[in-house]
Amino acid sequence: MRLFTKARSIHLLALGLAASAAFGQRQVPRAIHMNISFNGNKVGTADFADTPDGKFSGKTLLALGPTKIESEIKGEMKAGKLVTYDWTQNRPGANVKLHFANGKLGAIGPDGKTKDLPFDGAVDGYVGNLIPQLSETILKRVVVSKKIAQTFKAYMIDAGAGVSLQITPLLTKTTTAGKVQQYQIRLGILTLDYYMTEDGRVVAVDVPSQKLRFIEDGWSALFIDPFEKYPELSQGKLKSAEPRIEKLTTRDGVQLAQTIYLPEGAGKFPTIFERTPYGRSAEGILAAFYTTRGYAYVVQDCRGRGDSTGSFDPFVTEANDGYDSINWIAKQPWCDGNVGMIGASYGGFVQWAAASQAPAALKCIVPQVSPPLDAMTNLPYDHGIFFLWGDIWWGNIVHTKDLDPSKIFATLPNPEGFKTLPLAKTPKSVLGFEVPFYEKWLDRTGLKDWQGWNFYRDLDRVTIPALHISGWWDGDEIGTNLNWEAMRARKRQNQWLIYGPWSHLFNTDTKLGDTDFGPSAIIDLDTLYIRWFDTWLKHMDVGMANIPHVQAFVTGANKWVSFSDWPAPTSTTRSLYFGSEGSGHGLKGGGQLLPKIAGKQSVTQITYDPKVAVIPQAILKVDPSKASMDVTKGLEAPGSLVFKSDVLKKTMAISGPYEVQLHFRTSARDTDFYAALIDIDEKGHSRAFGTTGKIRASYIGGLDRPRPLTPNRDYVAKIKPWDSAHELKAGHRLGVLIICTGFPMFARNLGTGEPIKNATRMIVQKNQVLHDAKHPSKLTFQVLWEK
Repeated sequence: MRLFTKARSIHLLALGLAASAAFGQRQVPRAIHMNISFNGNKVGTADFADTPDGKFSGKTLLALGPTKIESEIKGEMKAGKLVTYDWTQNRPGANVKLHFANGKLGAIGPDGKTKDLPFDGAVDGYVGNLIPQLSETILKRVVVSKKIAQTFKAYMIDAGAGVSLQITPLLTKTTTAGKVQQYQIRLGILTLDYYMTEDGRVVAVDVPSQKLRFIEDGWSALFIDPFEKYPELSQGKLKSAEPRIEKLTTRDGVQLAQTIYLPEGAGKFPTIFERTPYGRSAEGILAAFYTTRGYAYVVQDCRGRGDSTGSFDPFVTEANDGYDSINWIAKQPWCDGNVGMIGASYGGFVQWAAASQAPAALKCIVPQVSPPLDAMTNLPYDHGIFFLWGDIWWGNIVHTKDLDPSKIFATLPNPEGFKTLPLAKTPKSVLGFEVPFYEKWLDRTGLKDWQGWNFYRDLDRVTIPALHISGWWDGDEIGTNLNWEAMRARKRQNQWLIYGPWSHLFNTDTKLGDTDFGPSAIIDLDTLYIRWFDTWLKHMDVGMANIPHVQAFVTGANKWVSFSDWPAPTSTTRSLYFGSEGSGHGLKGGGQLLPKIAGKQSVTQITYDPKVAVIPQAILKVDPSKASMDVTKGLEAPGSLVFKSDVLKKTMAISGPYEVQLHFRTSARDTDFYAALIDIDEKGHSRAFGTTGKIRASYIGGLDRPRPLTPNRDYVAKIKPWDSAHELKAGHRLGVLIICTGFPMFARNLGTGEPIKNATRMIVQKNQVLHDAKHPSKLTFQVLWEK
């Protein structure tokens, strides 16, 4: 399970791109003042000055919730090269001092001693933290007429490391203050928009995914507040009171710590409530967005996390704790009895957990990128397969009471340790220490073992509105998928759904790795959140009924579409049947997707040997910017079956729900199957869309417990690739990739059917995929349109 707001706070450390400037060419000194805003509220200032002889200085003061950052730099440039600088940054838990002179860079420790750092002077410029003006020389190097991304090498002053920047010239804008050129700068997964005047002065920086802006005095007209378009919504006109910390006592005596943010002045307010295991201070940066609009905002540490007492048994205690907390909030003198919840990832799950207990004061929820409401369909088990890498990565993040943000995007210490058996010893091999709850997870191998983490049976009690938000490549997207289906099955009409082309860091980037979905990929969710809470907590008529119940981004076509339901009521169901004229291996193996059931055919063989365990380093990096949906080479890897349609005569957009019905036999007591959907172009270049579905065969009888198989008996597995919406162009082919392992992301199936915690014995699994009239293996999907 990945994080959202904590990751956002990490990105903030790398916001201000700074590069060398030709200071000696200036005729007069400059003094520039910028205001910094987050979510429309002022959170700091940035001041910068330079002189004709190349000397420069800058100071930035930034307060994001309780986190206060002070950054200061002084230095000198000559002929566009950095001669000397001193940089300091003070923030909670991270006070840093760097000194550069005579071509040498050093970090000054608390004891005053200097540690030498490498310095690469062969760069196009120098990158710093929170000092936008120093980017001017790099921006001047961009060839505006090309209108394409151009790559530059920079040196990050405050990190002591080189970075690669992609800069794309965008629009020219004219305001009452003057004309500016807009540039998009990409640094890793972070995208920033810079605005530079004709005389080469950076006057504004916008970071859409982080809702952060630097604006020089006089240039605010560059940006339009989206709330100005919707005067019917609660506007940010109030002042915020000083936050306070209080604790509540749960029914079993545990004390849960929370920070309470209120509008200034006496009164009762509708309350927006977040619960998190990742440290409530990070969520506090959102407080002013709500309090200035007349809402109380409460952020709470989950049991056993942060300042809350008790033992952290992930997911298991959240229902009762959520219920007790909402009842406590409703009784406070500052609450008017109307409570809504919002939050991402684990913060989405806890909303459903609380809602399952039907607290009277809870009026609505906004679960963003929420996992499913049970332990067997995503993590720690994905349809019976232990989510090895994800479980250990998450254990590394939360194994202590307070989160260490530096671990979120860090490579795990010893990836080769994933080969360790039994699985009970894997965390020690990978991380160097035990994860407290990990062995409990290995012991709990079916729904029957997960008391306190299986809320689907309780959703009959949930009648409140929910705004579901996820992305096609969200690692927990199956949760939104299943949660939406569960409410739809109960005929709840007060549900809304948004699916974007996003990873778990939803609505933060227009790109996923090597694929750019265009500027419309990021949408305005802020006004939607206020419209949502104004409707259900303030009981205002602000047009929520006019918002489409479903908004989905169709990749390939790269556009948003709206529906009244999901699956789209206008879609039609279609099935294509597996067949093969050969081995089925790779694109040239003869695997087919046929419009009719194949006649008499031989079986297609796929063998898996768990002793062959390869650790591909690329997939172990927690960096969405390095992701790739190109699977062309992977299709030819041993153990890969590809079933493909005829060449499409028309462009066709398809969507979930998908299902692969796979008839099979195996020589072993257990085996795994993974099914991915692929788009194959005219040259055989293949890209996956959506997220792979999977099943451990011993769970095809139900996720309540594993049921080892009888070797060489006929079985049927129903595998559901996660929802997506994708347009395949005429001339392309639709394909299904079938493999038997997802290691090291997922634990190997050893084939013996023995309990996974302590199993070490491995056997080869000789599997047969059956596809004939008696065994109609097939792919079923929805067709959105053909043209």
